[in-house]
Amino acid sequence: MRVAVAGFAHESNTFASQPTTLEDFSIHFGEQVLDRHADTYHEIAGYIIAAADEDMQLLPILSANATPAGPVTAAAYNEIAGQILSGLSELGPVDGVLLALHGAMVVDGIPHGDAETVRRVRAQLGEDVPIVVTHDYHANVPPELIEDADALVIYKTNPHIDQRERGMQAASILARTIRGEIRPTMHLVKPEVVFNIYFHNTSASPMQPLMQDAIRLEQQPGILAASIAAGYQYADVDWMGPAVVVVTDSDADLAVTEAVRLGEAVWAIRQQLILDVPTPAAAVEEAIASDRRPTTLLDFGDNIGGGAAGDSTFVLEQLLEQEADGWVVTIWDPAAAQQCVDAGIGVAVALTVGGKTDSEHGSPLRIEGFVRTLSDGVYEEFERRHGGARRHKQGVTAVVRVPCGTGGGLLVLNSSRESPNSIHQITSVGIAPQQQKILAAKGAIAPRAAYEPVSPHLIEVDSGGACWIGRGPSSYERARTHLYEWTIPPKTGDNT
Repeated sequence: MRVAVAGFAHESNTFASQPTTLEDFSIHFGEQVLDRHADTYHEIAGYIIAAADEDMQLLPILSANATPAGPVTAAAYNEIAGQILSGLSELGPVDGVLLALHGAMVVDGIPHGDAETVRRVRAQLGEDVPIVVTHDYHANVPPELIEDADALVIYKTNPHIDQRERGMQAASILARTIRGEIRPTMHLVKPEVVFNIYFHNTSASPMQPLMQDAIRLEQQPGILAASIAAGYQYADVDWMGPAVVVVTDSDADLAVTEAVRLGEAVWAIRQQLILDVPTPAAAVEEAIASDRRPTTLLDFGDNIGGGAAGDSTFVLEQLLEQEADGWVVTIWDPAAAQQCVDAGIGVAVALTVGGKTDSEHGSPLRIEGFVRTLSDGVYEEFERRHGGARRHKQGVTAVVRVPCGTGGGLLVLNSSRESPNSIHQITSVGIAPQQQKILAAKGAIAPRAAYEPVSPHLIEVDSGGACWIGRGPSSYERARTHLYEWTIPPKTGDNT
């Protein structure tokens, strides 16, 4: 079986001020796609494993991904999508297609970029070639994607640690479809609720029992896949919000019945989705008082994995103001990192850090300290962590010891925006997490897989930024603003 493979992923935050251009994408072509993913936990690794079992010949076209930020430019999208279509033409006849797409890509002029990619592939190949798609758990699934794909499989974990298994599942469905053993039939339900990212942890209620229900459903005869996407609230698009997708073997009535049942279960927990999250000031105060070390502060508003800048200063400002001791904060600031490189290790520096992207992420802070270490920012993660990646690059990175409290803190300044999905982001620059009192991670749920093993106490922080969890319907133009319940916490000086 000749199966074309392409990956094109971006989580697009329409409230972020930084557009995503072609230069922001890391793109690999041909056999590089398989070589790069084979030893990872990504869904393409799952395609590779399943291909060996299913006697499939994978024909990789490309894989393209970029760190979440603002919408993808039309030029970047058309270039990459065009290369996928050109690659399909060059391959000649294929028996099927596997597409690793995110599900929350927004393009200038195209609200649902992933659905548009599937539409273009379908238009080129015709109706007879099966297309199976994998999606991130934070997908905003529109009806048109269901119409053009044969099957959709969505991650079941957040942090995302099951990507490889979902890739294997998708490839198996495609192989069985090509052989004529099954005929996938899908149904989509969009529950009329906003599922705030604060509640996206699949290891805790209210999402855990819902996802367990979907997992049990897949054990029933005739069910090929049962998925729940929590949605992505930072994309102002028509179909923003959670989705339930059930794929059966040629049984439309069963797909409808079970999708509606799961959708009703999502709707039934709507009154549990009430936010009660401490501000940066309150969170830092709690961390200082805690006797569990290290305590990790999850900086929700500056969630890099959700498209925020990575340079907000709300948490750092409170650590300094409250004279906290033994803290570690990472901030994306290429200029400050380069200033440290120019100064050299052991040299005193006076820096202006953070708050340089826009006014939404706080004000720049004046910092004085000593350059402790310098690094190229390259590190590897061998364990199963959010995103499934193994190789990471945070660019030229400096660690500055900042006098504060009785012993000071450590400020990590990197040159490339990197979501804190691996604890090696800080261990690679000489920081031992167990020796610290307070760690700050610029993320929401994703960092848990990396930080829970080393941190007995995690505190969510209602901080400001492009991923502010309290953003309400008045900020949206395209999304369905009637969704229940768009809870807005009180605005304070810490997150406005």
